[in-house]
Amino acid sequence: MEGLTIREAVPNDTDRIAELFAGDPGDEAIGIAGNREKAIAFGTGLVRLPDSPQGWRETVVAELDGCVVGILMAGGDANDMRVTPRLVCLALRIFGPLGLLSLLPRLRARVRVQSKTPDGAYHVAEIDVDPACRNKGIGGALLNYAEAEARAESYRLMSLTTSTANPARRLYERHGFRVVETRTDPEYRRYTGIDGRHLMVKEL
Repeated sequence: MEGLTIREAVPNDTDRIAELFAGDPGDEAIGIAGNREKAIAFGTGLVRLPDSPQGWRETVVAELDGCVVGILMAGGDANDMRVTPRLVCLALRIFGPLGLLSLLPRLRARVRVQSKTPDGAYHVAEIDVDPACRNKGIGGALLNYAEAEARAESYRLMSLTTSTANPARRLYERHGFRVVETRTDPEYRRYTGIDGRHLMVKEL
């Protein structure tokens, strides 16, 4: 895409990363958090936590005409959320003690549909594109960037997970990813309205 540049994020990108990561939550995030406002608040807080796997240090941004329009979080680890005192404090602030109790079964349902990242895979943990800029090749450009990084680091496999309802699956398939595992769960469906999640891989 003409005028699109992809670069590593810097601290000043944090607010925009938070906006793209959490500002337009999908059915899964809303279902797990309980409502849209809590999903946005928790996702935004995750990005801003020091040393967060969703923070600027772990993010690559796509920039068009000086504006960040997409983000990529990917690498040799799965960028898994780690339970830390700061994360617990964030959850307490957003959900409250009683809210945390109701959150736990939702999180357990989410865990049941999450496939294990294949050993030795370059894992694409997150791709988000500004809704106003979708279907313009930005997501594909970020996937190409991730693949180039994976090849440069001699990875033989890439992986990602996505919900069974995510239309971005077609983008991933066009870029050579294929579904190798699908996990479903009735409680997850009850909370989110989504059957489950796919694990997709691409051999390099």
